[in-house]
Amino acid sequence: MEENEKSPKIFIRHFFIFYIKVAVIHTLTYIVFGILFSNMFDYSSVYSNDIVANFMRGFESPLTVIGPFLQPIRAIFIAIALFPLRKLIAAKFGWFMLWLIFVCIGIIAAPSSAPSSIEGLIYTQLPLEFHLVNLPELLIQTFSFSIILWVVEMLPHTEKEFSSRVFLLKLLFSIIYTMIGIFLTSICGIIIMNFLELDYNNAKLDRGTVSYLSAISILTIIISYSFADKVYKNKLWLLLTIPLILLLYILFPYGYNYLFNTVYNNNMSLIPYSLSAVLMSIIYYVLFAVIYGKLKNINKKSDIVKADVIENNEAETTNNDRDNLKVIEINPDDNENQKKDDIKYIEINPDNDDK
Repeated sequence: MEENEKSPKIFIRHFFIFYIKVAVIHTLTYIVFGILFSNMFDYSSVYSNDIVANFMRGFESPLTVIGPFLQPIRAIFIAIALFPLRKLIAAKFGWFMLWLIFVCIGIIAAPSSAPSSIEGLIYTQLPLEFHLVNLPELLIQTFSFSIILWVVEMLPHTEKEFSSRVFLLKLLFSIIYTMIGIFLTSICGIIIMNFLELDYNNAKLDRGTVSYLSAISILTIIISYSFADKVYKNKLWLLLTIPLILLLYILFPYGYNYLFNTVYNNNMSLIPYSLSAVLMSIIYYVLFAVIYGKLKNINKKSDIVKADVIENNEAETTNNDRDNLKVIEINPDDNENQKKDDIKYIEINPDNDDK
């Protein structure tokens, strides 16, 4: 028996799937454009203004540092607001309508006196420069979020895989794999600092570093989760997955350090990054091509057995219903020469005899 589409269980399942999409897209765009624009417009100097400093937390604040990690919590409320609008988002110009909602209600006409909003210009003493500097990041981040979510919602997909233990298994393996990746990346940083004899005080965990680690985490989850079933079915998919992992764990950290000229900006850093990337490729093969494949086969066999049991039960029920039917021959006339066509057959269920 199929589950009722309007049941609370199905509703919660669909909302959870939608929330995962929103959380990943929002957090990734938040981090990428946060890093990009904070360096392009030198947010640290803008935030050093006395009025701004009294309004905003500085870049060294612990809450500012962990801000990227808290975005999945913020995404809960974004998902709640957008969940009833899924059909609107999946329309032809859904991306534009979604972005228009963000720009008009979330930025320009925000209910609070937020930066870059009309209320913020009227009721706060923040300098005009601060409002203008923040606006490009807000517009482009929400635009990117709208486009990506629209594409994801427009893509043909079935939600059957999200209703089984396979979904949780893939998600769990992806999270474990990501935690291993962050651990190895951190170890690389320690190795580079000791090898180059760098000052630990210059390698503090700032907002940029946290954002960069968060971006790697999200991309790792996306890659490992998206290709898990493909690798399980055909090992040739490893020819695409492994290069993506190598690029993510070699070029991404090296490119970040080079672009923003961090203390790790040294060609020698390619050695530990390359070693960690190779190790991550091996771990991916073991986790998803071997262990995940075996667990999925066990789950698949279990589902087949359950399906056979259900099918047998339904067959037995059908046979029992047929056995309970009686056929009574009624001759309308007593004439022995009556044609056979005059004979009528009535099926009576004995369970209904008492009625």
